[in-house]
Amino acid sequence: IARKRRGNLPKAVTAVLKQWLVDHCRNPYPTEVEKTGLKDKTGLTLNQISNWFINARRR
Repeated sequence: IARKRRGNLPKAVTAVLKQWLVDHCRNPYPTEVEKTGLKDKTGLTLNQISNWFINARRR
């Protein structure tokens, strides 16, 4: 069974997400509306964005 290897997100994409995190460090939980805005900016899916924030908050 061939599994597709997933790479890291492009630097430009992580820069947008990290900047949002810095700007909202007191409450690092984007609303659905904010996630949709980030989706439009980055081209990621809502699922990818949600998972990125889950992982970023844990680190």
